[in-house]
Amino acid sequence: MRDIGERPDRERFNHHAAHRYPPMVTKLISGLCIALLLAAFTPSAIRLYVIGSSTFGAAVPYELAMVAVGIATVLTAEVGQVVFSLALATLGTSKGARRLLYGSMGIATGIALIGNVQVALPGHLESPFAWLEAIAPPLLVLSTAYVLKEQMLEAIELRHANERAYQAAINEWQRATINPEAHNRWMQFYANALRDALRKVNSRKREVLETLSHADWRALVYRELQADDWYETPETIATPVLVEGRDEGGVVEMVRPLAVSVNGNGSHPEANE
Repeated sequence: MRDIGERPDRERFNHHAAHRYPPMVTKLISGLCIALLLAAFTPSAIRLYVIGSSTFGAAVPYELAMVAVGIATVLTAEVGQVVFSLALATLGTSKGARRLLYGSMGIATGIALIGNVQVALPGHLESPFAWLEAIAPPLLVLSTAYVLKEQMLEAIELRHANERAYQAAINEWQRATINPEAHNRWMQFYANALRDALRKVNSRKREVLETLSHADWRALVYRELQADDWYETPETIATPVLVEGRDEGGVVEMVRPLAVSVNGNGSHPEANE
């Protein structure tokens, strides 16, 4: 059991799979992406809130409902881009699912683009920067979400690889500890234990023990192993018995095995009469 080792510790497998880049670089990229996402989200979200609430208020002039619809417009457009982008990488395994997610992401992006253009461009149609400032934020939110998606998927993949390595190690350890006799060095450990037991029993004969060679030890250990297998290789003990011959008369010698009788004191051999 000592040779097999202790039960694998999960913490030792937290860094089993290595990152393609140092963790500091990965964290820096993630931090910059979050900062860019917030910067692009702010002007786009304000314009979407305005256009969503005002458009809804034209039909339903209720202030609380206009606020709720304005917030819902922001979530539908901006957050929808991020959600469908992430879902595309994890759930888009079939063609139908990918088409649905691509379509949903296109709808969310369309809401964001049209809402920003409608609010930002009136009176500034001839300004190139007005066009760029209206279109860029929703697109930057989408591209930044893609970068964060890749970072997240890589982290999930590494954690999954670490978990697989841990499960493989724990399964191997359990198989080895359930049946230690199947260890490839079991007989060596068993022989060492028998040799130590022989030394302990014969501790008073230290001078004799020191003169024993490896061949002598192997013979002694082998004798102990054979003693354990006394039932697997039984030997029939035979003794000569004198009986009378039926055909020619006289006394002849016949070999009969010893029979084993059982009494209260244990088993002992006795000759059949």
